[in-house]
Amino acid sequence: MTQELLDRLTGRFCTYTDCYRKDGRLEPMLQLKLEHTIRVAADARAISAGMDWPEEDVSIAEAVGLFHDIARFPQFKKYRSFSDADTIDHGNLGVQTLESENLLDGVPDKERARILSAVQYHNKKDMPSGLPASEEKHLRLIRDADRLDIFFICWDSIKTGHIHEHPEILLNIDFNGPPTPAVLDRFERGDKIDYRGMKSMADRFVLQLSWMHDLSYASTRRLVRERGILDKFIDVMPVKTDRLLNCFEETAALLADT
Repeated sequence: MTQELLDRLTGRFCTYTDCYRKDGRLEPMLQLKLEHTIRVAADARAISAGMDWPEEDVSIAEAVGLFHDIARFPQFKKYRSFSDADTIDHGNLGVQTLESENLLDGVPDKERARILSAVQYHNKKDMPSGLPASEEKHLRLIRDADRLDIFFICWDSIKTGHIHEHPEILLNIDFNGPPTPAVLDRFERGDKIDYRGMKSMADRFVLQLSWMHDLSYASTRRLVRERGILDKFIDVMPVKTDRLLNCFEETAALLADT
C-alpha cells in the first residue's frame, strides 16, 4: 500500500467519523473510541516497523489499525453500548460498514482482503484456521496492537477516575471485588479466560495478563516492557492478593525472556 493510498483512507475515516459529531463534538464514549483508534493505528505501525516489515506492509498495518473499530460508531449510535454480547459483533459489523460506506474503494484486492479479514476477526476469542499467511500476519498484528492500547486504557481510566464517570467501561463488574478463583485457575493452567466468568476489576487484570502471554510479536512484548505496563497495573489495582501478584510475577518473567 502506498502512502498516497493510506492518506486517502485516513481522510475517509475522518469524514466518516465526523458524521457522528453533534455541534462539532463526539459523545464521550465515541471520543474515547476515536482516541483509541488513533493510538492503535500508531502502535500497529510501530509494531510492524519494529519487526522490519516492508513499508507497504507497515502501511497496511496502519490502515487496519485505523479501521479495526469502525463499527463502534454505528454500534453505539444504535444500541448505546459497546457490549457485543448484548448487541452485535463489531468485527462482523466492521466489514459490513467498510463495504456499505465504500471506505476501501480503490484498494487492490489482496490488500483489501487483508484489511477485511483483520477487521472481521480481530475481536474473536480464537484465531480462525486456514487463513492465507498474508492475512494471518495482519490479523495477529491488529490483535497485538489493540490489546496494547487496551492495557493503556485500563490503567489510564483508573488513574484518572474516568472508569467511574463512564460505567460502560466496567461492563457490570465489581470494581473493588477480589479476583475470582476460577479465573485465577484458568490463568494458571494457561486456559483462555471468558469475559462471562469475570466478576471484578481484578479479574479484568488477570484477563489482560493472559493476553500478554498470547502476544504474537516480539516488538509488542518489547513495548509492554518499555511502557512499564505491569508496574502501572499494580499501581492502580484496587485489590492485591498474593495469588494475583504471582500472576504478575509469572507474566514479568515471560516478558523478560522474549
